[in-house]
Amino acid sequence: MEEEQRDKILSSLLLDEAEGISQQVVAWRREFHQFPELAFDERVTAARIVQILSDLNGMEVITGLGTSTSVVGLLRGDLRKPALMLRSDMDALALEEGTDLPFASCMPGLMHGCGHDAHMATLLGAATLLSRHQEDLARPVVFVFQPAEEGMGGAKSMVEGGLIKRFDVGMALGFHYWPHYSYGKLFTRPGPMTAISDQMHVEMQGVGGHAAEPHLVVDPIIAMAQLLLATQSLTNREIDPMKAAVVSFGRVEAGEAYNVIPERVHLWGTVRAFDADTRDYLRKRLEEVVPTISKAFRVMGTMEYMPYCPSTINDEALTERILELSRSLLGEENVMVMERPLFAGEDFAFYSQLVPSCFCIMGTGVEYGLHHPKYDIPEDLFPLAVAWEAYMGLLLDLQEVR
Repeated sequence: MEEEQRDKILSSLLLDEAEGISQQVVAWRREFHQFPELAFDERVTAARIVQILSDLNGMEVITGLGTSTSVVGLLRGDLRKPALMLRSDMDALALEEGTDLPFASCMPGLMHGCGHDAHMATLLGAATLLSRHQEDLARPVVFVFQPAEEGMGGAKSMVEGGLIKRFDVGMALGFHYWPHYSYGKLFTRPGPMTAISDQMHVEMQGVGGHAAEPHLVVDPIIAMAQLLLATQSLTNREIDPMKAAVVSFGRVEAGEAYNVIPERVHLWGTVRAFDADTRDYLRKRLEEVVPTISKAFRVMGTMEYMPYCPSTINDEALTERILELSRSLLGEENVMVMERPLFAGEDFAFYSQLVPSCFCIMGTGVEYGLHHPKYDIPEDLFPLAVAWEAYMGLLLDLQEVR
């Protein structure tokens, strides 16, 4: 009963303090949003994060761990216990913004269309609160601002740079705002949380020529069209319907003029699955289908298949403790256990392979989805998310989840 009363008082205090810094968190978010930067090029972003962290009492700031634009903040590194890691992604997308927000991207063709601007601002808000309450920390907290989450392996680079060992990370917590889920509610689940996510590049080379003389060329666009249709048959006719899988192509390049049949086409895509056997089967079939269709349509076809990141696995005991604490802060009705994992890929998976981890999402209830030119996040959610991350930072204890 005494512990329950303590947690209730702390919940109220952190929510009030988060509300008190909400304007600053919004300002940080808008600043990041206006100046998006792509993977491994987050230099202005990183410099601003260093500046903000350096102003916090007791915060040690480390840069360039594993990659030049990474930033790590360490609070109470003098406590000789395994640390809790709180992580935010930093990079933007190659996407032309269409929101018409007064703080829209100033960089043509670049946009924070996945919410990383808000993730950074939220984590900075949590760092601000925890720096005020650092004497109450039971173990160190490591604030990781990670570059290159969008398919470029930023988490893997930081792991290879010694992140986990250097800071004796004992558990890791990831957070993401998520559209199409109920506003202000927290969602997570024990076990698989995100899908295996791989990448591929297909090139088809034919013989170009005049569009009015197709009989004199070998058209790679026709071959490409057949390949696109064939790959969809792999998932809906060769994979058990009870085992979800996706093969999608998001980028296609072919030609420069309307009346010229090009010599070659390029396709970039992704394979998603929840188990390695399904992913391995799809890879094997793609490696068979690409040359077979290429031969049938007289083009030279090659495929480069690039395994990217595994499934993020939420540690069962840690997730149960996070659910318990989240209900204490947010209320029983605002914390949900998901029935199914997300089909998104998330390189937080590289941390979950090494230490007990939990990846959580907070619903925003917005119409437009991730990676959409009009994607936005309701800024009045920020105090709730800031308080939640700070609450986890104060109360999560590795001893309780072992």
